[in-house]
Amino acid sequence: MPKVLELCLSPNKGGLELYFANICNALMADYEILAAVSPDSKLKELIHTEQVEIAKKAHYLPLMAAKKLARLIDEQQVDVVHLHWGKDLTLAVLAKLYAKRKPKLVMTRHMKFPAMKDGLLHRFLYKHINHIMAISQTMAHDLRRFIPENVRPDISVNYLGIDDTTPFSAEEAQQTRVLYDPDNTCFLVALVGRIDYDKGHEFLLDALKIAKTKGLPFKAVIVGHPMQESYLFALKQKVNDAGLNEQMVFTGFVDEPRCLMQACDVLVLTTIEETFGLVLIEAMSVGTPVVGSNRGGVPEIIDDKHTGLLFESCDSQSLFEALEYLYLNHEQAKSYAEQAKIKVKTKFAADKHLQTLVSTLKEIADA
Repeated sequence: MPKVLELCLSPNKGGLELYFANICNALMADYEILAAVSPDSKLKELIHTEQVEIAKKAHYLPLMAAKKLARLIDEQQVDVVHLHWGKDLTLAVLAKLYAKRKPKLVMTRHMKFPAMKDGLLHRFLYKHINHIMAISQTMAHDLRRFIPENVRPDISVNYLGIDDTTPFSAEEAQQTRVLYDPDNTCFLVALVGRIDYDKGHEFLLDALKIAKTKGLPFKAVIVGHPMQESYLFALKQKVNDAGLNEQMVFTGFVDEPRCLMQACDVLVLTTIEETFGLVLIEAMSVGTPVVGSNRGGVPEIIDDKHTGLLFESCDSQSLFEALEYLYLNHEQAKSYAEQAKIKVKTKFAADKHLQTLVSTLKEIADA
């Protein structure tokens, strides 16, 4: 196995960043791994392998940071730089050019790829990337569509996976549930992930308004940290204005969200266009029915009316109808959940993802 430098200078603590930390820890068991993080990284305590801090003061042309990273590459004899955050792309390419070793660059693309990358800068950058791993077929399609063919790296798909598919005990789930539904009279809806403009929390808020007018006991549990405190404040104000403070509660970041997912009656993913949706897999693994929007990579996880339900993206009425169906049809919801657990074990296992990642890194290093 080549020596790999895992690179992610994101200061956030969302799905992308947690994946980076998990991959560092998973690879270090058998391979020589070095993790490069930012000084303000929220992941330092989560990563158990050797770490080095890279301060990137300039975003568009981070020359000083690139030179430091290049020295690290040469000193540590790094064969492959595996980057995760799109904003680290320029840094990684410059470091490769500065370094004497000229490591291979492999990128796992997590975020939506929204537009054509045919400007001079992007052509220059992608020319020096050796391989991109997309986390869904939808993303791979967008990469092939938006990166000009003459500078396009090799592209493959490697679905994310989870390593723990064991449900919690009924007692553990019930202990969590009583925190939000002490009388066991609510239909608990979990929404897990960073709180941001594109995550669609307002669609769930509007769906709860509809449920309230119909006298349905829906209650949403919102899990995650805000990307911007101002947005969270505005969202809570809308909840208050709608008179839904008792129907929509915010927990902040939770270390073990799968237990909370199991305690709820359904998990929803309301993102306008999610590139994948790892939280869906986590909920499916513990037997919680799932509902997701019908755009992005979500339909690759949810087989509509088989392993869960899809709703029309950005449509609160469609979201409400999906939730109402599961509320009124408990046995059907249970059937969806059972089929979903099977799909997780066969298609979204962490060891399968890791095997594909390792073989790809080795193949690129040896090429």
